[in-house]
Amino acid sequence: MKTVGIVAFAFGIPKTILSNQRISKIASQKARELGAPVYTQRDIYVGSGIEVKYTDEKTGSPPPTLRIARDAVQWAKQQGFRELWIVAAKPHLWRCVRDLTQSVREAKTYVAIRVCKEIDEFPEEEWYCSDSTQPRARSRKNWQARERILKLLPFFIYKLVAS
Repeated sequence: MKTVGIVAFAFGIPKTILSNQRISKIASQKARELGAPVYTQRDIYVGSGIEVKYTDEKTGSPPPTLRIARDAVQWAKQQGFRELWIVAAKPHLWRCVRDLTQSVREAKTYVAIRVCKEIDEFPEEEWYCSDSTQPRARSRKNWQARERILKLLPFFIYKLVAS
């Protein structure tokens, strides 16, 4: 029985932008290395031969990070995973870790959260893509305008906004 899963969070839209290509590559490499399945979004391409579960989403409306985290934890719980490895863009990473950690607590389960070190191979500035159709992922300025608010919100309010 597999005990490890990978959770890959997209950073912008579509799958062809550089940030999502990097996330796809790191997630696929880690999945092969660990023999693990991947839980992700439509804008992440997972290499052939790797088991993948896609989160439910509507075209043009990516799900919030918290919803992906909650669904990933439920997936991990159903699969009996004891460990989840996160793949996300560096600017998005703090929230992915926080949301997955909180989702584990909400689910009253134990799943260790790990971060793929390969994320650090790219400076934060290189994760933004001006060709993303999602304006917040185009530049540090756009991203920070939103993230500052999300960092300051108490989690119980964030849950209401992000669910």
